[in-house]
Amino acid sequence: MVDQYIFSGSLPENASTYVTREADAQLYEGLKAGKFCYVLNSRQSGKSSLRVRTMQRLRSEGVQCAAIDLSAGGIQNVPPEQWYADIIDTLIDSFGLDLDFGDWWEANQLNSLVTRFRKFLEEVLLVEVQENIVIFIDEIDSVLSLNFPTDDFFALIRACYNKRVDNPDYNRLIFCLLGVASPW
Repeated sequence: MVDQYIFSGSLPENASTYVTREADAQLYEGLKAGKFCYVLNSRQSGKSSLRVRTMQRLRSEGVQCAAIDLSAGGIQNVPPEQWYADIIDTLIDSFGLDLDFGDWWEANQLNSLVTRFRKFLEEVLLVEVQENIVIFIDEIDSVLSLNFPTDDFFALIRACYNKRVDNPDYNRLIFCLLGVASPW
């Protein structure tokens, strides 16, 4: 058990200094119910620690989870191909998928980047992982620094929920977005 004060960054999942909030129950219950969830707040307010704790709870119940930190790979001057490839590669590693990423990426090069991401979710992730899947996307505000639009990326996440009517496998795919938001 960790019982020391940590000034910056996520608390470990077993930190005794973690303060349980109403958001812990709300996020956990929303994700367990298959709802799209988001956590928006100011910096250093515990968003990532909330993610860590929630992932621990979900995993203990057999839910497969992955966390993508959009700011981790450096986003200044990153071309869109590399940005999408990094996201897919992170998911391959997180879920331990047996996929030759280079071959798969090459085989889908005629598709748009958003279509590649959709095909990965639908034809690889939902086929290979049979349990419920929660994908946490942290630091979503970092997309504001990208030199290309990301509206299609977020529209695809919304589309995953709309596809539940036509493809029941999408009921197992849940997203949680976390990031900084300023009240305007």
